Amino acid sequence: MLFDPEKSSAATRQGIYEVIAHETAHQWFGDLVTMAWWDNLWLNEGFASWMGTKCTAHFNPQWEVWLEKNTPRDPTRRTGISKELEMEGDARSTTHPIQQPIANEAEANSAFDDITYRKGQAFLLMLESFLGENTFRDGIRRYMAAHKYSNSTTADLWNALRQASDKPVGEIAAGWTEQPGFPVVKVKRDGETVSLTQERFTIHFPNAPALQWKIPLTYLLVGDAKPQSRLMTQKIDKLRNIPVDRALKLNADGAGNYRVEYDDPLWELLLDALPKLSVADRVNLLGDAWAFVQANRAPLSTYFDLIEKLPAGVELAEREQIINAFDYINRLLIGNAAREKFQNYARSILRPNFDQLGWEPRKDETPRAALLRASLIEALGDLNDQEIVAGCRERFQKYIADPGSIVPDLRASVFRVVGHYADDPTWIKLHELGLKTTSTEEKQNYYEALAAARDPKLAAKSLQISLTDELPTSRAVFLVGKVARDSDHPDLAWDFAKANMKALLSKTDAVGINRYAPSLFMFFSEESRADELKAYAKTNLPPTSAKEVAKAVDEIQFRSEFKKRLANQLSAWIENQRNRK
Repeated sequence: MLFDPEKSSAATRQGIYEVIAHETAHQWFGDLVTMAWWDNLWLNEGFASWMGTKCTAHFNPQWEVWLEKNTPRDPTRRTGISKELEMEGDARSTTHPIQQPIANEAEANSAFDDITYRKGQAFLLMLESFLGENTFRDGIRRYMAAHKYSNSTTADLWNALRQASDKPVGEIAAGWTEQPGFPVVKVKRDGETVSLTQERFTIHFPNAPALQWKIPLTYLLVGDAKPQSRLMTQKIDKLRNIPVDRALKLNADGAGNYRVEYDDPLWELLLDALPKLSVADRVNLLGDAWAFVQANRAPLSTYFDLIEKLPAGVELAEREQIINAFDYINRLLIGNAAREKFQNYARSILRPNFDQLGWEPRKDETPRAALLRASLIEALGDLNDQEIVAGCRERFQKYIADPGSIVPDLRASVFRVVGHYADDPTWIKLHELGLKTTSTEEKQNYYEALAAARDPKLAAKSLQISLTDELPTSRAVFLVGKVARDSDHPDLAWDFAKANMKALLSKTDAVGINRYAPSLFMFFSEESRADELKAYAKTNLPPTSAKEVAKAVDEIQFRSEFKKRLANQLSAWIENQRNRK
């Protein structure tokens, strides 16, 4: 049984639903109509991701699935909102187009990535938003009817959508599917005229080749009932008759696969109008602001100022975006003197949200409240909130005597905080519980708690489990990555993996073999580690792993630069906050 109402969390139920929706969508996108060759893999996976999410959102609107945080099973992959995940990768030098040349079936393994799945989905969502839901549906129906029980190409899809919409879909789509990356639209006001300029958005990618897109823009004058749309076909465009006292929000509800950079007057109007924006629009602003900090297009203070001006409340998607960024900063600053100052600040932002929700679920609360409570407990535990840590320990002791004392929605978070700060007896107890249970979800919760242990000796014991048969092979091999991510000791995880690589690779699949070793470097932020990986790859990894090595080297080098920049800006920000008070 996949879901047990007595023992399973709301997050597990939602995850099962979404996987089933995605796989069911393949009956149309993959079975009824099949891609002609692997370079059109996105016609299967991008479509199934879009359709599965669309159906899930339709039948479960309270879940807000378009805005939900994704946590991949492989802990070395990025976490966050689906569109933000692919945009983070697509902004790097190691990206590729949705449609990429695939010479043979062996090369097809490398195509199963976030660009194929998530960018494919994001482009379809943007195109649907631009063409209109009914028109887009009619085009898809034409496409399915014309190619059922047969094969198709991307061009076939564009033809069907062009016929349904009478718009140049093929011309629009070419830039998004045949070239890498995506644009940022820079917005500047001059009286009632707003100038728009597009350029390629990149992170840690100097001298990137200049590209241009036909951008399906949507924009909203805050207070209006519906957004407007236009196709930006050139590098420069203008919006006219925009009142100087009205806030202008581009990329309505964040449905577009582009970023928006506002000038100061427009940004200040948006900050004042935050309470009037939808949650999706506010999440979109948070995502863009954080990306601009990463890209060194804005200081960290821009992101923090936006957080502090958000309306009070406990909106899941907003808080999850903030938690995700805080988690990245917190892990990046391991061993840095600025970490404690940052943790103090981050707790001051997140703790009031937890206090508003409290430890115990309410009868009338939404599923989003249950998910947020769990996320806040885990985040505040990582941020060294001693009251939260003590609360988790107390509840764990009660749970040992009475497993029903902790509701399923909170178990993973409570166990993980307990595991992170575990002593020897606590680690042993978690391990005993993990060995004893027959529930897949419970076993996962216990072993992830073991992987989070920050005591180096306990982290080393957790790593040894990956070589046993205590876990299914796919879970066992990912345990090493979980230690690298959650224990604060990525060096321990890599040293262990290097010494046991043959045994670990025997537990993974053809796709995993190429990326396993490089992926374990994703949490390093010292330039020397990039050189270490390149040297290791030269003598130990096959040529087919070159792309994954390049991604890991890029991430290490970015993290090294970003860490220095963040530490300096953090100190200045915190000092400025003190002076204000």
